[in-house]
Amino acid sequence: MPASKSPRPPRSNKAPETPEKAARSRQGGRPDSKSGGKPAPHGKRQTLVEWLTELIYELETFEVPADAMLSQFFRTRPFFGGRERHILAEGAYCWLRFRLRINHLSQGGSGSSVPRQAKLALLWSGAPEDVWAKGKPADNDWLSRVINVSPNDLPQEPKTCLPAWLFDTLVEEQGAAQAMRFAVYALSAAPLDVRVNTLKTTPEVLLGQFAEQGVQAQPIEGLPGGLRVEGKPPLGRTELFANGHFEVQDAGSQWVSRLAAPRRGDLVVDFCAGAGGKTLSIAALMKNTGRIVAVDNSERRLQKFKPRAARSGQSNCTTLLINDEHDPRLNRYFGKADRVVVDVPCSGTGTLRRNPDLKFRQSRDTVAQLNQLQASILEAASRLVKPDGRLIYMTCSVLRSENEAIVEAFLANHPEFRLRKWTEVLGPSERPAGVDLQAECLRMWPDVTQTDGFFAAVLQRNKTPEVLPDA
Repeated sequence: MPASKSPRPPRSNKAPETPEKAARSRQGGRPDSKSGGKPAPHGKRQTLVEWLTELIYELETFEVPADAMLSQFFRTRPFFGGRERHILAEGAYCWLRFRLRINHLSQGGSGSSVPRQAKLALLWSGAPEDVWAKGKPADNDWLSRVINVSPNDLPQEPKTCLPAWLFDTLVEEQGAAQAMRFAVYALSAAPLDVRVNTLKTTPEVLLGQFAEQGVQAQPIEGLPGGLRVEGKPPLGRTELFANGHFEVQDAGSQWVSRLAAPRRGDLVVDFCAGAGGKTLSIAALMKNTGRIVAVDNSERRLQKFKPRAARSGQSNCTTLLINDEHDPRLNRYFGKADRVVVDVPCSGTGTLRRNPDLKFRQSRDTVAQLNQLQASILEAASRLVKPDGRLIYMTCSVLRSENEAIVEAFLANHPEFRLRKWTEVLGPSERPAGVDLQAECLRMWPDVTQTDGFFAAVLQRNKTPEVLPDA
């Protein structure tokens, strides 16, 4: 994407065409299809292997986010029961996480490899044997051979399950050991974390109410109001959620939100608010005092935020819809905000456990384009910060080019700002375990903090306005 157009660009980045996909294109469609179209639907008569094969064909276009694709897939097939939906969803996400390894291992054999990929994904996702064992006996013979192949015996991409550009970049920036640790953790499922809404309840009360409903949860060390839930219970269907007693929010997101450290009566601008998860977290810290403005260029996202704010009982939130970071409607806040939070659009590489499709929808080129946008948004957001105010820059990326490099370039051009050490903002009782306490910026790696990968920097503006030199 060229220059800065929008604080939240479209998430879709079409992946490069794979050799097998190109071959299907030349042949006029899917290998298993008749006349180049989709196989005729068989309703419930199709096995789950066949249905996952269908789903893989849809997912591998990478034209829309995987969660949206899954929702559409199930919405158009309402005959699936809860068990079937669960098995297919787990199989699909397993395929996305291990796609490069599964694709490599499934090349042996005749015909399309996709049914074999579906079988292996179902097996590795923990589906019962009566699900993945159905189908061609030859495919089952192949399966028995490949399941014991050691990843260490595979080439780099199948071994790490990361595209070469991403793994190589991590090796360049962080070293081979950290790159490999990240690759391993990116293959696991993310935990389920919630943020207790302290405007309505307390962690102790919510833990007791969870226990009464058979939901097991534990406090997260160093995160006031953060709970980690065991398994994946349907928390969104509970009365506690409907009444705003908690929000589902990754612990890493909760920690970087706390770096805003708002005071009572502050004006806080959440510059790229999205659906408002961090906005609500910061607003809760303000205890319904002051004012927080959720800014975004998507009306749909801001519309999603409004019922969440109402459910939470927060009355100090307003929204502002803008066209881009240069929108003149932002002028009303120039030099007035005590805190400006800038959660910029990024590659999302820190969230691969939740969004494994992102590694196939990004590239060196898309990251370079995002870097331009990130720098432009940070520049625009800095103008809203009042003297002695703070600018908090954050991403859910693990790439240095989106994190330290952006902050360093900004500070080089803005002597009126200085980097404030993150441990000066978060006290000993509210820090993630295992992170580097000597670092100026807060970095959370999934293998260290058991959270999504986050980066955050606190930039403090000088107390007195800048005096421009005489011309």
